[in-house]
Amino acid sequence: MVNEVIAYLRCRSLAGETSLDDVALGDAVGKPGNEQAVESSRRKRHKSGQAAAAASNAIEVKPDAVFVDGTLGTAGHTLAMLRAHPTCRVVAFDRDAESMEFARRRLAAENVAERVTMVQGDFRHAASLLQPYFENRKVGADGRPITRIDGALIDAGMSLYQVTWPERGLSFRGDAPLDMRYDRTQEISAFDLVNRLSTSDLEDLLFKFTDERWARRIAANITAQRHSSPIRTTGELVSLIEAAIPIGVRRQSRVHPATKTFAALRLAVNDELWALDQGARALSSVLATTARLVILTYSSNEDRTVKRTFRRLAGRTEDGNISRSHRKRKPGRPSPGSWDSRTARSSLTFSLALPTDSDEPTGGVQPEGEGASVLSGTPGFGTTWGMKIVTSKPVVPTDEEIANNPLARSCKLRAIEKYLI
Repeated sequence: MVNEVIAYLRCRSLAGETSLDDVALGDAVGKPGNEQAVESSRRKRHKSGQAAAAASNAIEVKPDAVFVDGTLGTAGHTLAMLRAHPTCRVVAFDRDAESMEFARRRLAAENVAERVTMVQGDFRHAASLLQPYFENRKVGADGRPITRIDGALIDAGMSLYQVTWPERGLSFRGDAPLDMRYDRTQEISAFDLVNRLSTSDLEDLLFKFTDERWARRIAANITAQRHSSPIRTTGELVSLIEAAIPIGVRRQSRVHPATKTFAALRLAVNDELWALDQGARALSSVLATTARLVILTYSSNEDRTVKRTFRRLAGRTEDGNISRSHRKRKPGRPSPGSWDSRTARSSLTFSLALPTDSDEPTGGVQPEGEGASVLSGTPGFGTTWGMKIVTSKPVVPTDEEIANNPLARSCKLRAIEKYLI
């Protein structure tokens, strides 16, 4: 999907250059896939070459173009942009300091580090993070000022590189501390959610974030265990999840039984769905006219969030197929062990609201300072500038791409473009 990203950003590759997909292996398609991809969806896939050709719209990018990589990770997409456009520069955000250090070394080894300005922070705060550069109080890594943003990318989720760090607790294979934070300085970790949420809230989290069929049984197992001792490691959690799911179901499934639970906890710990919603708004506000925002997602809830946010930005009315808030859990008996005083404070303030629950944002981590205006009234939006959707349907990998890398099967690309009113 890297070639499609470059095409939709209009960050042109050089004539005769080989495919850029290998450059971002581990970033572009290196995400744990959504296991619910089915054969029928493959018949609807866009052909990459046709999609890439249609995306460019024959608009040339300025020689000194500046792009934003909202999720630097291990620099796969940043490196692809730099190779595709040999004179462009990139401003790269990331919350993960360790990933940024890895990316810094990788870019230095490729002799392109001077073209990349790294900023540790959340892309949903793009307005405030970029303001010092726009005001020329700072300049890029190469010493030149940054005056406009010609395109932006968000690559949702985690990279495989992060999964390989046992201390992060992002993988259900092996035994590691329950953490799952991208930013190790933030307060709430997976340990807090698992050990401090009520049974009902745990069930809601698993059901709303990943449609976990066995949410009630898993939540009951977790809270029952907390009466004996806190759940501290991924191995302990996996055992409780496996015990909650009937053995016949586990035998028939092609995916690990802990996949959805781990994904739900990671999404909640890192506030990823609200980050997509608020980040799309923030990045849209800083784009130059005709610039595009491209977002890659890897799960149904991520894609629903981006779809709904793009429709709002484009001024479209909602249809009945985006929000899942009408889905209700079946009533059941109260689960045992709804609270364990030995592993928690008296309460845990944590919102389970999703961007797709209502028409107006009501949750997530709210930006401070300059960035706050991006979410409340977005300056100029609807009066001086607007956004139009470029991808009427998400662009997805071809069968050939999936055959070469099965982890790409759930990737979806959506793009939106800024225009003056």
